[in-house]
Amino acid sequence: MKSRTWLLSDIGVIGIGIALTLIVLAESIFPPWAPYFIFYALLAILIPLILRTYQFGSFRAVLMTHWQLTLAIFAVAVIWDSGIATWLYERVLTGLDLGGDPFYSLGAALEALAGAAARKFGITADAALMLYALFILFWAPVGEELFYRGYMQGRLRQSRSFKVSALVSAAFFGIRHATHLFFLWPNVPLVAAGSWVLSAFVFGLLMSYLYEKTRSLYPLMVVHAGVNLIGIMLSV
Repeated sequence: MKSRTWLLSDIGVIGIGIALTLIVLAESIFPPWAPYFIFYALLAILIPLILRTYQFGSFRAVLMTHWQLTLAIFAVAVIWDSGIATWLYERVLTGLDLGGDPFYSLGAALEALAGAAARKFGITADAALMLYALFILFWAPVGEELFYRGYMQGRLRQSRSFKVSALVSAAFFGIRHATHLFFLWPNVPLVAAGSWVLSAFVFGLLMSYLYEKTRSLYPLMVVHAGVNLIGIMLSV
């Protein structure tokens, strides 16, 4: 009972956020399945489900009531994720003659990550990228929204303002994305990792706003899956 109370407290939420970030960092470097992660993915789903910290409501009622807001957030998220945060950033790097440098370019860093994973598992780089694509397409919209919005934001929002709960959950969400690139240790592409943190942080803020307005994870999962699908299609 005491452990459950702690997990639902502000300090417990922060502690769990730090713990899961360290777990996914470790899983991105050390285990035989690195850079893919298993324990983090399971815990991100199980913790909110066990603690029942999320809100869903009626799928039909939520989308019928908030479809305009959901569509607007989806459009902004696509423009940010696939436009400003990806296309424009890569164009700036190309102009600086840094477009193919994995240290600066997230696209090049992900290719380097896929190449390293392919060599480790004895598969092609395309196969390594496909495994990652399937993961972010089917797990990320569920696991990430359950944990970062359903658990972190949901619990913090009960005692803190929306601004605080959104900033904290989005910050952890952003930092977690950069941990994947530590598979390339000791040659970690820090600038590319930083750009991914910023990109995911802004996306996380958009999802936090949508959760605040709809009080349901359904729209977030739909938007998240759609944005990831578009990102995958544009990268093919």
